[in-house]
Amino acid sequence: MMEKGIKELHELLVSGKVTSEELVKESIQKSHEVEEKYNAFVTICDDAKSNTVTESLVSGIPFGVKDNYSTKDILSTGSNTLKNYIPFFIATVVQKLFDAGAIMTNKTALDEFGMGGTGTTCHTGPVLNPWDKERMCAGSSAGSACAVASGVYPFALGSDTGDS
Repeated sequence: MMEKGIKELHELLVSGKVTSEELVKESIQKSHEVEEKYNAFVTICDDAKSNTVTESLVSGIPFGVKDNYSTKDILSTGSNTLKNYIPFFIATVVQKLFDAGAIMTNKTALDEFGMGGTGTTCHTGPVLNPWDKERMCAGSSAGSACAVASGVYPFALGSDTGDS
């Protein structure tokens, strides 16, 4: 189900053909499968909860957050230097997605401090390309790209700090 686009998922949620709870469960399950194969995540939010579906296009839909975005009370590293950092605040963009009803199911791996274009310098190890393990997933947002390409959810946050 998670390979569908945001609009299509929203329509399925509104019509009752699928529930937010089903999408969250699928996203978390796929997160564990993708992590095992491709090393795309720093944190998987196994306790993520479904959300009420509203007119907001992203309401009830899971998404991923690149690990350099602060997420209050959830590990937010982006580097070996910050490997145990748990912030006391939340990034504005993440809060806006929460306010719109989207559900974060994981934090995605990134090149150290978001500086790099390969996805090979993540403090959790290289992110592998889900379509061809012999190629790089590439970009500092490699974990987010890998997760979306693998059908973990229809969208994830990335950034362009330097060479994404």
